[in-house]
Amino acid sequence: MYNQEKTILGFLSILLVASLSLSITGYVQRHSTLVAQDGGTYTEAIVGQPRYINPVLASTNDADMDLTKVVYSSLFRLGTDLSLQNDLATSVETSSDGKTYTIQMREDATWHDGRKVTPDDVVFTIESIQSKDHNSPIAPTFQGVGVQKVDDKTVRFTLQKTAYAPFISSLTVGILPKHVWENIPAKTANFAEQQLRPVGSGPFKFEKIVTKKKTGEITSISFIRNEEYYGQKAHLSTLAFNFVNTHEEAISALTSNKVDGIGHLPSSLVSSVENRSAIQIKKLLLPQYFGLFLNQVKNQILNDAGVRSALDLAIDRNDIVTQALGGQGEPLGIPIPSGIFSFPDIRDNVFDIEKAKQNLDDAGWRVGEHDGIREKDGKQLEVTITTTDWQEYIKTAELIKEKWSAIGVKTNIQSLSTAVIQQIAVIPRQYEILLYGESLPVNPDPYPFWHSSQIKSPGLNLSLVQDKDIDKLLENARISTDQEKRKELLQSFIERFLDIHPAIVLYRPYYLFAQHTQVKGANIEKGGLPSDRFNNIEKWHVREKRLWNT
Repeated sequence: MYNQEKTILGFLSILLVASLSLSITGYVQRHSTLVAQDGGTYTEAIVGQPRYINPVLASTNDADMDLTKVVYSSLFRLGTDLSLQNDLATSVETSSDGKTYTIQMREDATWHDGRKVTPDDVVFTIESIQSKDHNSPIAPTFQGVGVQKVDDKTVRFTLQKTAYAPFISSLTVGILPKHVWENIPAKTANFAEQQLRPVGSGPFKFEKIVTKKKTGEITSISFIRNEEYYGQKAHLSTLAFNFVNTHEEAISALTSNKVDGIGHLPSSLVSSVENRSAIQIKKLLLPQYFGLFLNQVKNQILNDAGVRSALDLAIDRNDIVTQALGGQGEPLGIPIPSGIFSFPDIRDNVFDIEKAKQNLDDAGWRVGEHDGIREKDGKQLEVTITTTDWQEYIKTAELIKEKWSAIGVKTNIQSLSTAVIQQIAVIPRQYEILLYGESLPVNPDPYPFWHSSQIKSPGLNLSLVQDKDIDKLLENARISTDQEKRKELLQSFIERFLDIHPAIVLYRPYYLFAQHTQVKGANIEKGGLPSDRFNNIEKWHVREKRLWNT
């Protein structure tokens, strides 16, 4: 009996201690707050190799864009809500005709080597972008743009032809230090040491680069907090990037705790990390979409509006997002994803096999007696989809083929590697239907994608649309500085687009990245580019302290 009472007493004592412990823990949590602390390192694995940590040249390489984002400042920056915020700029004055932008610059910004940031640096950067010798991929953005220093804190941009409403959004490009680059010839600048040992004015500054002795392959680059940064200083002491060859290597480094995050997580590999409690998957919504671009020149069948409408009606966008993207995206039926502007997407869930069949019947396409393929004037209803050989795109094409077969359309699929699809299909427009993606600027300008002047490469009018109404709407939307008027014009463009069906927009994929749960503050859901996940890098932290509420 004594032993039994002793056991019960011990058990009750344990319960009492546990209860007190929980009560104390609950009290502490209710009356205190976890606050970010300075210090610590965040290490991210990135697939690929950096070449140019230089805003003039970085835009064709995601690794370069990521590193450039944390090193350089720009006149303006994107907020986490996609709003345009001052960075090196303190104010901007726009002329009444929308062609001149006079910008006042802050006077407390310095380069990582201690020199002051001035309007001379802005002029040098833009002129470098415009120089043919630099061959900058963003040169078209600043074509026909004049830039001049007004005084020691003022710079002026002048659009030499017509007003361009989204222009100011272009000024999120990083600014180079003139004193570092001015004596390096443009023709040899690509090989300059400074390409991989950058001097910027952003929140982090270059510390060291590590390469393999035999091959010269870069294995890591690290940056330290810029203690002289004019804005909110970062919590992290060190920001490091490890470079790997494959996404599988990046995921392995994450799951084995060799890195704290990975820069891109393909939807096909989500299952590798999604059930791990110590890892969080994050998504970034970008202004991009994937769709079917219909080339009516290469296949005359696509000239038939009834056929185009039927092909659209027979596509189950929700099914594509679920099966091809593993749920990592959202259905979309219009050519401007939500961002600065939001438009009603009246086609995102339109899926009606029976109506699609009726459309084909009305257009005179009858089901063949033997193989179920529709025919008209002795010709079968046959189309070919061309796309890249990535798993999600092939799966998307296969799902579309399945649905189109159900309405009597013979569908062929041609998959090409990313290395050749541009050269043999996209640039020469050698495809009937192209399953492809397009990315818009944050401040949307559909002109390069749908205006008739952009039919030939390097234009991006992949459906070869020639429509006077669309042309006029896009031209006016470009020059209107009234945001409400711009939105109305873009809405009218969307309505016209849906009327004539030059393409079938399918979905908007998520850009996924992953981090250990100990990484806090990286709460960003919208951006213009993958590198915009660093737009709030100053808030990222790996250390916290609990402080009593006051």
